[in-house]
Amino acid sequence: MKKVAVIGAGAAGMMAAIAASSSAEVSLFDKNMSPGRKLLQTGNGKCNFTNEGISPERYRGSLKENGILDGILKEYDRDFMLDLFSSFGLLYHKKNGCFYPRSDSAGSVNDVLINEMKIRGVRFHGSTLVKNIERVNGRFYLTLYDLQNNNKTKDDTGFDACIITTGGKAAPKTGSTGDGYYFAENFGLKMVQPLPALTKLISDDCFFNDNPVRAEALVTLYIDGEFSASSEGELQITNTGPSGICVFDLSGRAAKALKDGKKCVLSVDLLPEYSEEAVVDILKKHTEYPEIFLGIFSEKLSINIREKIKNDLFNGRELSGEISDRDILRIAAFIKDMRFTITGYGDHTVSQVTSGGIHGDNLDHDLSVKGIPGLFFAGECLDIDGDCGGFNLHFAFASGYKAGSSSLDKE
Repeated sequence: MKKVAVIGAGAAGMMAAIAASSSAEVSLFDKNMSPGRKLLQTGNGKCNFTNEGISPERYRGSLKENGILDGILKEYDRDFMLDLFSSFGLLYHKKNGCFYPRSDSAGSVNDVLINEMKIRGVRFHGSTLVKNIERVNGRFYLTLYDLQNNNKTKDDTGFDACIITTGGKAAPKTGSTGDGYYFAENFGLKMVQPLPALTKLISDDCFFNDNPVRAEALVTLYIDGEFSASSEGELQITNTGPSGICVFDLSGRAAKALKDGKKCVLSVDLLPEYSEEAVVDILKKHTEYPEIFLGIFSEKLSINIREKIKNDLFNGRELSGEISDRDILRIAAFIKDMRFTITGYGDHTVSQVTSGGIHGDNLDHDLSVKGIPGLFFAGECLDIDGDCGGFNLHFAFASGYKAGSSSLDKE
């Protein structure tokens, strides 16, 4: 029977181990004591594990550009994932297009994966750091470090295949410290610089202050004056800049652009469901300033809006009393397109995923490394990242299953 080593017991690693165990002896290694530490944090602990809108358009990276992503999502689509987790015994429900465990607890997803691995005889080695991987005469030999007993060992039997699923750099407290990049570079693979994604953005605009508030909005990112992407949802206004799911969806693009020295500007439409003309009519119901926003925005949000209007639209002049139709027109246009210069982004400690990673050109469509039979990579360590809402977790599961299944085919 073939022997397969899986390094990293996150979402991709557990799924790879399950898939490979159908006809192989599988050993799963992880530096954490138990599997799925990062998985337990996904979806604010609720684990939205897939989405009804799974498609390549919701992702970015070189695996999308070379077609690998398209093939994986066609083979392991939303329905496949729902059926697979149902076969593991997971009950689920849908909310706003996202699929969650019926319990609304990420622990339920983690539990059924761990149970499935036990049923299939996967050998889990926790608190074990893989220090090095060598390929000798077509077999993979691991140098291991026992984190509990502080001793180094080296397996002497080797593995027929090795699947690396160690994640990216996001949420390093969970063990995601870029180990997969180290292994990839040791094998001479091409890399795309890893950057934070699904994270907050930073702006020193007066709109972002010690008056935190949330609001439904349409946000649009412009890079060097050109449209990049838009996202609609809850905008979180913090003292360091914009946050929230709609901002997260744009953050990976912004991080890459800023790293490349480009200018990033975020446009915020605070009333996306209304046309500019309709907003004018709404504002005319109260022509006294600052009462103009009564019934439209919360008082906390109105304070931030008024401060920005004063600084950006009226050169620091405070408005009061009856305002003119001309000023109402200007304010309406402003509310539909408030502009903020983005100066930075949250680091890996506050990001949910990583953009960049192992370039897709290194891989065949089965996620094996070109020219190194038996070596596979899957999950977040690859150069692919998706929108908020279960897209990244779906790819982790799908790519893990693909790599695990493919490892059985390699001689």
